[in-house]
Amino acid sequence: SMNTLDVANAIWESNLFAASVPDLSSVDLSFCSNDPLFDNQWGLFNSSYPNIDISVCPAWNYCTGKNVRIAIIDTGIKKNHRDLSENILDELSYNTETGYSSYSYEGDHGTHCAGIIAAIKDNDIDIAGVAPEAKIIPIHNTLEATAGIQHQLADGIMWAYLNGADIISCSWGVPTKNSIIDEAIHSAFTYGRNGKGCVITFATGKSGDNFISYPANCNDTILAVGAINEE
Repeated sequence: SMNTLDVANAIWESNLFAASVPDLSSVDLSFCSNDPLFDNQWGLFNSSYPNIDISVCPAWNYCTGKNVRIAIIDTGIKKNHRDLSENILDELSYNTETGYSSYSYEGDHGTHCAGIIAAIKDNDIDIAGVAPEAKIIPIHNTLEATAGIQHQLADGIMWAYLNGADIISCSWGVPTKNSIIDEAIHSAFTYGRNGKGCVITFATGKSGDNFISYPANCNDTILAVGAINEE
């Protein structure tokens, strides 16, 4: 038997129709992922309010992040996490505070972000990441307001693009504009991915209004990521 997506694809590939779109409103979640907590990931698939999810089920049919390297500049990632370890490029980890190609702190926030991005799919464990076959480059900073932190974060961005990151993900902000961070972002956009430019994402902030914080607002090429409710 064929599922809804297979039927829609077969109709499209027949070249007899102008369009073919699967109706996934009553999709079986096991078709998308067998991970036990996937049905809680309403941002990926929301059966009640399908217009606000990212339609990950059909998207996974075309792309799962394979051969993509995502640098996560955050509080560190639990290297032995059962739903992440296979996707972590530990040999490329970097500590922005010590300047060494290793990190010692494994933070909850960084691990949480890594799970959203690239938790392993269909392993019957926990959740599924948006890009479950992508590889993670962990770049550590405690994200505490200490002297020199903005230089450290800029160093993390530079290190990421110089060491092969395709995407640089940052779920943090700093209170004031800083030229060294601007320069690091510009360099990653200009020279990353062998001159194609890295994709860079920043969280917009936690103010609860329409304000976009820095550095998410410093460059119109940045993908600024906000938040919504599940309804």
